[in-house]
Amino acid sequence: MDNQKIVAQRHAKIFDVCEEKLQRSLSDHERNFVRSREGFIALEMIEDSVAAMSPRELVAYLNSEIVS
Repeated sequence: MDNQKIVAQRHAKIFDVCEEKLQRSLSDHERNFVRSREGFIALEMIEDSVAAMSPRELVAYLNSEIVS
């Protein structure tokens, strides 16, 4: 399996965890936040982190790079 497929699978898993926890679809901004991360170790850490966050913490994390 090539690296891009592995990264895409990790992104999909993170999306699933987030959407299940938030009980809604992620916004385009939130999906782009996750997609901007591509390193295997970073994605593994993000997956573990989002699984442990409360819904409020998760929303804040996913929107932490919004520039006003």
